Amino acid sequence: MNRRERKKEKTKVSIINFAVDIFREKGFHKTSMEEIAEKSDVSKGTLYNYFRDKESILVGYYQFIISKYAEDINQSFAMHNDINSQLDNLLDFINNIFKNDLEFAAIYFSYRMQSLFNKKSVDSLQRSGIESLVMRIVKQAQDNQELRVNIPLVIIARNFQLLYMNFFVLSIYDEENFDVDLLKSQLIELFL
Repeated sequence: MNRRERKKEKTKVSIINFAVDIFREKGFHKTSMEEIAEKSDVSKGTLYNYFRDKESILVGYYQFIISKYAEDINQSFAMHNDINSQLDNLLDFINNIFKNDLEFAAIYFSYRMQSLFNKKSVDSLQRSGIESLVMRIVKQAQDNQELRVNIPLVIIARNFQLLYMNFFVLSIYDEENFDVDLLKSQLIELFL
């Protein structure tokens, strides 16, 4: 990464950090892009060059969190190379990341759900951090003939995303009625 790229990444991370602080202080919906630009000490134009809206800042926030755990995830996947174990570990990881801030998680999932139905998103190589992990697991499973290869990778991955969003909602909001481990194994069985 050259100096210019490092500076851009530093600016992006700074914007994300300031935005998340403001979201926590004022609430997501009461925060404006103008406030984020002001607190981040960037122009509105610069802010919009990095993020088109507040929701995309949350996507960046979660991508940053996921990237911080990339080495742990890679080690987990290397130790457990069957799809069942990888999906189980992924669901635990998802739950641990998102359960800490339910307001952000609800906004993030709503935004990601909308992007699942966006033609540009389907064709795009830029995916969310979680989607990239899911696609990696699915690709490996297809290569190992654990999953069908006659269905496109993105279709299988997106179906699992819909299932894990449901898993997350049930495991967080209705945890007294669901055994999380049982729910997780049922989801994986249903998917496979």
